[in-house]
Amino acid sequence: MINKTKKTSFSFFILLVSIPFLLHYFFYFLGKCLPLGYPIILSIIIGCICFYHYTIYEKIVKKHLQINKEMQKYNEMKDIMLQISNSIVSIENMDELLRLFVSSMVQVIDQADTASILIKNEEDLFEFKAVHGFNLEELSQIKLSSEELFLEHHKNLKSIIIKNPDHFNLQNMSSKNYKLLKDTDAFKIKSTMCTPIIIDNQVYGIVNIDNISHEGIFTEEDMVILEYLTGQLAVAIKNVLLFEKTLFLSRYDGLTQLYHRHYFDELFNNIYQQALRYNEQFCLCMIDLNNLKKINDVYGHLAGDLAIQHFADILKNNVRSSDILGRFGGDEFVLIFLNSTRQQTQKKIELIFQKISEHPLTYDHNEFYVDFSFGVAEFPKDSTDHKELFKIADLRMYKNKNNKKTRM
Repeated sequence: MINKTKKTSFSFFILLVSIPFLLHYFFYFLGKCLPLGYPIILSIIIGCICFYHYTIYEKIVKKHLQINKEMQKYNEMKDIMLQISNSIVSIENMDELLRLFVSSMVQVIDQADTASILIKNEEDLFEFKAVHGFNLEELSQIKLSSEELFLEHHKNLKSIIIKNPDHFNLQNMSSKNYKLLKDTDAFKIKSTMCTPIIIDNQVYGIVNIDNISHEGIFTEEDMVILEYLTGQLAVAIKNVLLFEKTLFLSRYDGLTQLYHRHYFDELFNNIYQQALRYNEQFCLCMIDLNNLKKINDVYGHLAGDLAIQHFADILKNNVRSSDILGRFGGDEFVLIFLNSTRQQTQKKIELIFQKISEHPLTYDHNEFYVDFSFGVAEFPKDSTDHKELFKIADLRMYKNKNNKKTRM
């Protein structure tokens, strides 16, 4: 646009400067001869005035273009923030949000070629969770300590620009991780911006934005954009974590991490309807802990909670991943064994009995066992009515309980 404006302005300038000479020749043909100095002086004055106005106009045009460019960048940032905000409602896991963010950052920061996000795990090591321009499968095998990160060597964990990342990595990274990263071509970068993801005043992760061609290419303006959008990302992550926690609590029992009754009922109904439609078989197993009250009375309710957790862990470790486990509340559990007969299910329960007898629970220097009773109902052999299945399994469980002796 500026070049087009220059051409138009130059043509207009030539026309204005030529007017005094045209007037001079016009009067000359009319027989009025005027000194040549008049058109020359007048042309110089007109030229100076035009040049002055042109320089002012050029500055206005440049400023206008700069404003347009900044507005375009601002609109891009707004679109990215809107994408991140909208994704909170639609995404099913954290990975999708992080992938969206790294691809968006490369789009909005002009000098960005690659990007990555590292998230701190339970061992306080940082793992690559999302990348743009790298191979995530290769990088996901690498875990970095805080001492190997750019931010660890900067006061107050503030955002920084690293002009020579390879030199930093060579000095501060373990030889094993350095080699692993070098093999993935992660060191092809020449300049890096790095900023922390802060959630509840704790470092949750790290964002790296890279350029692969030039050292020191990033500006303070780029850093401001990165920090602002990373702040938006932190809000989005916190909301996703809250959503995941709410979703977890809506499905799982907090003490045992098994499905709670309401969600188990929903799953059971789906399995029951499918079995009716496709003539499949499954077994419903009801379990009741025999000695939980005695454990609570003798050792306290904390020991009782540990007994419930201990029993739930043994269940989880000794059934198939396709089997469904739920806690009905208190000391009652319920299980669904898919494609299993009553005899096969009873053999599995006998295996659980054996595991419990091999693993007593120790609490406050006291050792005791968790004992239980069970009842199994088979679909469709025992009944094709789902309420009747629960009733049969419950009756068989209490029959088993009456025949058992409590063992402590």
